[in-house]
Parts: sequence; C-alpha cells; structure tokens
Amino acid sequence: MMRKALEPYMTENTYSQILSRYHFQEDQKVLLHSLDKQLSQRIDAVVYFAPKSPQEETRLAVLVTLGAGVDNLQEEYTAAGQLSETYMIECIAMELLKNAYEQAAEMIYDYYGLWMNGFDFLGDHIPLEEMERMFDILEPEEISYNRAYMITPKKTVTFYTTLTDSRTAAYCNLCNTCSHTRCIHRKGNLTYGYQRIFGDSLVKLK
Repeated sequence: MMRKALEPYMTENTYSQILSRYHFQEDQKVLLHSLDKQLSQRIDAVVYFAPKSPQEETRLAVLVTLGAGVDNLQEEYTAAGQLSETYMIECIAMELLKNAYEQAAEMIYDYYGLWMNGFDFLGDHIPLEEMERMFDILEPEEISYNRAYMITPKKTVTFYTTLTDSRTAAYCNLCNTCSHTRCIHRKGNLTYGYQRIFGDSLVKLK
C-alpha cells in the first residue's frame, strides 16, 4: 500500500471557470480567492493506492481525499449563517478534488510506469459493499465510513482503476482540458530528456 501527499491547486483560469459554471458574479472573484486561500491552509490531501490482489497487479484500489479541513471550514461558515460562502467552498473543493485526481494519476504513473485507464467509482458500476474490501486493502488512516457507506471526510473518492501502457487509452490524455498544469507529461512541460524517451508520438498526443 502506498500513501502519498497531494498538493491540489487552482489556476486563474480555474477561478474564471468556477464563476461561469456555478453562475457567480465577476465581482465575487475576490471572495473566491479568499476562500481558496483559507482552504489551502486546511487541506490535507492524500492518495492511497495498491493492487486489488496479488493476482490482479494492474487493477488498483485508490482513495483520494482532501482531508477533514474542508468539512470543518464549511461547518464554520454554515454555523455563521454564511450559506453563499459555504456553497462557494463546495464548488472550490470539487475543482481541487479534480486536480487531486490528476496529480494522483501522475504519481501512479511515476510508481508503476503505467497509465490509469479511467475510474470505476464505488456506487456506480461497483457495489458500495466493495468499500469493505477496499479499506482492508488500503487501511487509510484518516478516512472512515459508516453503515450506509457514507465516507468521512466528505471530499473523498473511492475507485478502482486498471493500469495500461497505452497513452491514448489513459485517463489523463487530454492536456488541453486537464487542470494539472504542472504535470511533467503536459505539452510544454516536457524536458528534452523526457521527449527523447517517449518520442515525437507522445508529444503530438498532447
């Protein structure tokens, strides 16, 4: 089992996307920045991953969480009756969680030398009861669930993924839509050495 820290972040473009996607006003961008800064001081994001079994080494169990700080900050604003801020924190957290997925995909690639081929989320195509097995595999320190399989902290996702050596079949093969702008595999971020290793075909994909 591997446990690695994540550092999810937002770019200026992400702020603009949040304003548009969630129908905030342009003059709320200052508040958006302020809440994101508060979140950055509370987030304790990590990824857990491990093979589902010795017989399925390329099938991984994965947990990604932003930590309890997001829940705590939302509860503080809710208790103060500042529901607009609570909702804005929710929107920011969802974007940060997306960025955390992308960082997790990069870390898994760095560890295995293989790409993640999508997400099989628990509760979607995978029964929620599978959570018991997943927690047995990963033994997460700061994540728990109740009898209804509700996870704490709330900004946590559980999924299985199958590893692939095909870049085109990978989850993170669309650099133009990826928010992880610091990814070493991103077009423009590849060092000369990386380009030499992967060849022109990989660069063209990006």
